[in-house]
Amino acid sequence: MRPTRVLAVLLATAALAAACTQDGSSRTGEWEPDDALQRVQRALDADDADTTLIAEASKFVVSGIDQTLDTPGEKPYRFDMVCDSNSVPTINLTLTRGGTTRTFEVRCGGSQAVRLNVPAGQPFVAEVPSIETDPPPSGVIVWNLSTLAPPDVQGCPDDIQGCEPWRTELHGSTR
Repeated sequence: MRPTRVLAVLLATAALAAACTQDGSSRTGEWEPDDALQRVQRALDADDADTTLIAEASKFVVSGIDQTLDTPGEKPYRFDMVCDSNSVPTINLTLTRGGTTRTFEVRCGGSQAVRLNVPAGQPFVAEVPSIETDPPPSGVIVWNLSTLAPPDVQGCPDDIQGCEPWRTELHGSTR
């Protein structure tokens, strides 16, 4: 088990303990972190591309994400994200590189990961705003950064910069 997977399991266990009522019984119909992490992992694993994992992390939806990611070398990168929550329908993922910023809507509870291509080069920042509501929402966000072979790049080769419609036709279907 990878260290971040251990962290995710520990976070999920802590969330499950916090979700218990005072008498120690679990609330029926509530979001279950263990089940959520299994769904998230299935979504991330549902891919035929031969990738090499570079970085991964998980955070609770309430915390959001603010992560700078390095993309050195020659191989293209892919940023995969999954959100699982029964109280937040979508989150906004913003990717910034240099002076370019793009925002993507990530559906929470979907069975597919959002997969975004990023060419090698200068670092980029991935941000999801924290959610400050009372009560705080339950949910988890898990992301992976991987390298892949150039022929395995599907869709736009640079989802941060974006592609002209004619360019995406040359590189596969768009999302």
